[in-house]
Amino acid sequence: MPVPAHEHATCLHDVQLYSDDAYLLDSLTTFVGREIAKGNSAIVIATKEHRDGLAERSARQYPDLSLAVEQGRYIALDAADTLSKFMVNGTPDPVLFSEVVGATVSRAAAAARGEHSRVAAYGEMVSLLWAEREYEAVVRLEQLWNDLGETHSFALRCGYPLKGFDGKDHGDLLLKICTEHSAVIPDESFTKLADEKERLRTVASLQQREQALATEVAEFRTMSAQTIEIRNRNVELVEEVKKRETAEDELRRFTRRLIASRDTEQRRVARELHENAVQLLAALAMSLSVLHEETDALSPRGADAVLRSTSLTQNVLQEVRKLSHVLHPPTLDEMGLAAALRWFVEQFAESSGIKAALDVPKTVGRLPRNLEIAAFRIVEESLKNVLRHSRSSRVAVRMTRSRGEVLVEVQDEGIGMPSQRDAPRLGIVGMRERATELGGA
Repeated sequence: MPVPAHEHATCLHDVQLYSDDAYLLDSLTTFVGREIAKGNSAIVIATKEHRDGLAERSARQYPDLSLAVEQGRYIALDAADTLSKFMVNGTPDPVLFSEVVGATVSRAAAAARGEHSRVAAYGEMVSLLWAEREYEAVVRLEQLWNDLGETHSFALRCGYPLKGFDGKDHGDLLLKICTEHSAVIPDESFTKLADEKERLRTVASLQQREQALATEVAEFRTMSAQTIEIRNRNVELVEEVKKRETAEDELRRFTRRLIASRDTEQRRVARELHENAVQLLAALAMSLSVLHEETDALSPRGADAVLRSTSLTQNVLQEVRKLSHVLHPPTLDEMGLAAALRWFVEQFAESSGIKAALDVPKTVGRLPRNLEIAAFRIVEESLKNVLRHSRSSRVAVRMTRSRGEVLVEVQDEGIGMPSQRDAPRLGIVGMRERATELGGA
């Protein structure tokens, strides 16, 4: 395992973590001022805020600071400006670093007048690189300081704000930085503790917090895995809902096509019956009526056959006309919805024995053809349901028309609608689709 540079260097290279700027400046005042008071030199490479704060505190405690500046024993440099002089493509250049920083250390050492000619240095250039997330450059710059300690004698302290190490991947990087230093100074929350016992209690507390955090992280990972599983399941459910909605849309379109096709076919068959079958039966009835006038010339058996054929033809003609009207009442096309409903309700009451009442205002008037067909078919299907399922002895049909709306009501006194748990019957589905297609309900 390679030996870190600081273990065989002629320099001291410490790292100080801090949370409070005031505490940092107080600590640096002692670190720098002590050497100035002994006649040694100090180098400060920091931000303007920290340079000014340090100079103010040092001037109050060490009156010789101004003299040290004149003698070149106190050198204050801007961290960003100094850093820019040896950075190449985002990496500290060793040659330029030696020229810039090495020359500064040599100049400070030459100006020192103390017994041991010590140089104390404080730097924040690494802190600026860390803030820019240039983590590799941070470690490389720390290594260049160690390399410089092979040829120069100094005591260096690097400052890092502890709040900068708040990322989940910063732990390993912090340990890597600490490895490049000969000593680590924790932040003030630890260094201010009164004695070793209190420090040990604090370490124990931190270890407990670490264990609790590890448990929390494990629980979080478990919850994250469950969340991902739930999210995936939700995605599957959403896809399933989309498939069902697509199927329902397709079924709805099919139902509408089926309804439209049935309406068209019923109208066609009704027209065929009215224009062909009814006409042929009417012609047959006329021929039989002529033959009926000649029954005196026929045998009794023949006369009876003509009489029965005439009656049968009239009955068939009546049934065909009735069937034609049921398939598609011509009244609906010729006179409108109100007239068609009157005819249908009368026929329903007559054939079913159920008392049926119709309430349609005279002011209803004509409606668009598709709306009249839909309303008529909805009433037709409703009355069929009354006949088949309700066991009611009476039914009322009402229709009103207001601005932009047609309301059709069918009310009976029967046993009510089927349970909602039951699948909707095709008749109800058809009524719903007819209304939906027209923007209604």
